[in-house]
Parts: sequence; C-alpha cells; structure tokens
Amino acid sequence: MLPLSRLPARCVAPGDYGKLLQTCVWRASWLREMEVEAAREWDVSLHTVMNWAAHAAFFAIRSEYSPLRRWLILCGGGNNGGDGYTIARIAADAGFLVTVLSIKGTKPLPPEATAAYAELVKKGNVPIYEVENWSDAAVSESFDLVVDALLGIGITGAPRGVYARCIDWANTLNAPRVAIDIPSGLNAETGSVEGPCIRAESTVTFIALKPGLLTGRARDYVGRLHYSYLPFGSWFLESERQEQLFCRRLSSLHLDWIMHPRSPCAHKGMNGKLIIIGGDIGFGGAVMMAAEAGLCTGAGLIRVLSRAQHAMTLLSRCPEVMVEELTEANLQKGLEWSTCVAVGPGLGQGEWGCEALAKVLAYCQQHPEKPSVWDADALNIMAAQLQKGGENPFATPLANRIITPHPGEAARLLQCTIDEVEKDRFQAVKRLAETYGGVALLKGPGTVLYTAEGIDPAVLKGPGTVLYTDEGIDPAFAPLTTAHSLLSMRYVLVDAGNSGMATGGFGDVLTGVIAGLLAQKFSEWYAACVGCLVHGTAGDLAAEVQGGERGLRATSLLKHIPVCVNLPPKCESGGKNRDCE
Repeated sequence: MLPLSRLPARCVAPGDYGKLLQTCVWRASWLREMEVEAAREWDVSLHTVMNWAAHAAFFAIRSEYSPLRRWLILCGGGNNGGDGYTIARIAADAGFLVTVLSIKGTKPLPPEATAAYAELVKKGNVPIYEVENWSDAAVSESFDLVVDALLGIGITGAPRGVYARCIDWANTLNAPRVAIDIPSGLNAETGSVEGPCIRAESTVTFIALKPGLLTGRARDYVGRLHYSYLPFGSWFLESERQEQLFCRRLSSLHLDWIMHPRSPCAHKGMNGKLIIIGGDIGFGGAVMMAAEAGLCTGAGLIRVLSRAQHAMTLLSRCPEVMVEELTEANLQKGLEWSTCVAVGPGLGQGEWGCEALAKVLAYCQQHPEKPSVWDADALNIMAAQLQKGGENPFATPLANRIITPHPGEAARLLQCTIDEVEKDRFQAVKRLAETYGGVALLKGPGTVLYTAEGIDPAVLKGPGTVLYTDEGIDPAFAPLTTAHSLLSMRYVLVDAGNSGMATGGFGDVLTGVIAGLLAQKFSEWYAACVGCLVHGTAGDLAAEVQGGERGLRATSLLKHIPVCVNLPPKCESGGKNRDCE
C-alpha cells in the first residue's frame, strides 16, 4: 500500500514551523498590516523584510530550477516589483544571466521598491528594459525562466493596459514561469480571475498563506506552492495573531494530527449504525459506493434502503451491509435504528425520492441528536422546490445537517449563477450554511467548509492532548497541533484531491466517508472536515498508484480510505510518524 509520504507536497514549507504554519490562512488585507507590525516588533525596516523575502524566493527558485541560467524578471510598480529587483540583484551576484523588464506605471515606486531598484542599477551588471507602451519586441532575447513580480496581493479586478499585455505575452513564452507571492492577476482573497493572469509553474509566497492561493481558479495558475514564513514563524503562532486567522488549511500532511485512534475496546455498536437512503431505478451504484465508503471509514453497521431490484447486486458486491426495500415502514424503522442518516445518492427527483426526503426531513427536525448528510438528488430536490416558489419545507434550516454541493448545486440552492459562486467561494459556502443550517461543504479545487452552528470544543478533543509535535517547535505551541485547535475555526479549506475525481461517483463516496465518521459519533463539523480530507487524500493516493489522474474511478478510492483513517505506525523512538515526514 502506498504510504502518505509518497504523495507530492502541495505546499513546500521548510523549517521547524512549516508544517504548523501551513494550516494558517489569513486575509491578504490583514497580512499587509501585519507585515508592518512584524517589522516593527522585530525592529527591522521593511526594506530588510523585502531582502529576506527575495533571498527566500531566490533559494526556492534555484533549488527547483538550478540548471536554468537565463532569467527574465518582470517587475511591476509596487513592492512586488521591489521583490523582483532584489531577486535580480541576488541572482546576478550568484552568476545567473538576468534581464529585468520594468513597468513602473504612473505612480512613484514605494520607498522600499525605490531602494531595491537603486541597488540593482548601482550593480550595473543587469540589463533593465523600461516599458511604458508595450510592444512584444520590447525584449528580444530568449530565456530559460520567467519570474513574475508584476502585481502583488493588494490588486483586485482585472489587470489593465500594459500589465495585461505583458501578462498575455509572458504566458506565451516557452519557459517555466515562477510567481512571486501570487500570480499576477489572481485575487489574493478569493482565488478568482477576472482577466489576464500569469500561469505559473511554481509560486513562492511569504509570511503567511493567502486564501486566493488555495481555492477557486488558483490550481490553474499557482502551480507548486513554496511558502517561507521568513523569521516570523513563532510570532505568527502567538495567540494574538492566531485569533485573527481567517481559516484553517488541511492537507494530507495533517491527517496524523486530527485522526483519533479507535479504542481497543470498541465493538460494532460503539462504531455506529448508518442508514443510507437512495438508489432509484438505474442508480443503484450510488448507494452501493456510499455504503462501501462508510464501511471503509469504520462505521459499525450499515443499512441501505433502496429499490428492491438493487438488493441482490448490493449484497453480492458488499455482503457486510444490510439491504431493504425503501418503504414507509422500513424507513421509519431504519431511522429509529440508526445513529446517523445519509440521503441523496441516486435518490432521483421523482415522487419516490421526494416522499422519502420529506420523511427524513421531518424525522431529523424532531430528533436534533440525529445528524444527517444530504447530497446529490437530496440537494436537487431542495433546489427544485425553490424554483417552484411558495412554501419550501426542504429549505428549513437544520442544525444537525451537512450539505455537500458542487458549484452547480450550490448555485441552484443560492439561486444565483455558478460564476457568482466561484467568484467568492468563501462567501458562497457561508451563505449556504447560514441559509440551510448546520455545515456546508462546497466541493471543487480547494474545497471550503463553513459551520453556521458554532463549534463545541468538547466534541473536538480526542484522546491525548498532543498527537504530534515537530522537533524544534517551542512546546508552547504544541496545543496548536491538536484536532481541537485545527478545527476550531468556522472556515476550513481542504487542500487535497485532484481533477481525476471530477467524474461520477466520487460525491457518493464522499457522502459515505462523512456519514461513516458521523456514525462513529464524531461531530458534524469534525466528520465533514476530516471526511473531506480523507476523501481527497484517498483520491491522491489512487492517482499516484494509477500513474495519473485521468481515468480515475470512484471505486478505486475504497482500498485507500482505510490507510487514511488509521494513524500511521510510530517510529521505534516514539517520535514522528513515518508517513508524515
């Protein structure tokens, strides 16, 4: 079985604090203020911070692209351009052949960028092309590498004028592109793209991760993410800054922090009873995959209510589950028997599915202790009722419900366009949770979750206080590595999964994984966040084993889910987990 350590890192963050700071995402607007505050606390100038950032960028670029000697560095009219000028000076001193294309714009350069530009000019060994009116012939040489230092995290909206033309031209060059802090044209807050944007092969970002690097269109433009917290690692882990976090980022690297080990005294009753409702005529595979995923996640007992014609197929493929025809009597009995409910996979939108969903809704309203997962056709039925207008009982907020829409389903539930959902995924998932109650999970590259119900610390704490502590980290920060801390934010972003999972059946598997955790009596918030991470990581493992993302099947995740829900073996020394080094 492929270990987690074989997965390519989504974010490269060396140093003692790298693994922990990778979970921290702050608003870009807040970070601009904190950069000034950090410099003041450390008693250094912003020009010194710029030099630190430029050295970090240079070392990251050199480590990944060392054979490439001819660099073109695109510098804009802000401090991002100042980073570029400083990188150019450092690279030239290291023996690289550097050319700078400078777009200063109509406003004067900021003081730090002005100083960086003057230092580069003083060197006298780097050609600098000043560009005011763009021409494709502005630079005629050929280059091995393009460094994008045009626009930084403060830019919103589409690049215009000479910047837009420069970005379009840079994207045509037959050379790898590396973005500094963020690809020019990408919104640092939302990950949206409204015009030309640098398509980077790698991005080097500083101080802290920004939301827009991790979701929305980011995957198309960011490439491999390198992160340097500069010397500010411990400062950003202090409570004053942690209280200002916007969201948590979770990746496969953090599974060992948040997966609780199972009690050695556990029995199937303790591990929960899951009922899955769905599988209309022709859609029996959906409930089958959800049931198998629930088993692989560790649910104690699973009962499927579906069309009678699916029973033989379900039992022959998965004899561990119980299968019954979906009737009113069986549904009532199953709901009373279960620990939690999953409804929607293959449910259909006909009378059969609508009646079943109405009964599930009524039962969950009367039993707030019974959590449920609604996906697929359960969401489509909710949205269809919205389109009809008038009273819509399915729109009643439920605090004990998890909904898991993709952007199309989210748009229908919010009565807006997919483009509006994708323009700000954080705002969209918040609206979903506040409108429908409970937890909302918005699928897509960089899945985003939000809870409208607040977070009870008691349901997040697992056995033990600290599941993992990096060597070299101040013990004062060890509590930040617990599930309690990592899931204490209302926003969580799951940075796992791949484009091969954009085919039929993967949503059904996700439903089963989340419901399997709910069955084991984890909270709705824990089950949604950890279930999403397990699902995405299993997909990445499956793609790695297969040798690529194209042609991935939902059922291929099933053998990898148990790897993700079981803590990796400890080293004999009792230290780190092997699979997370």
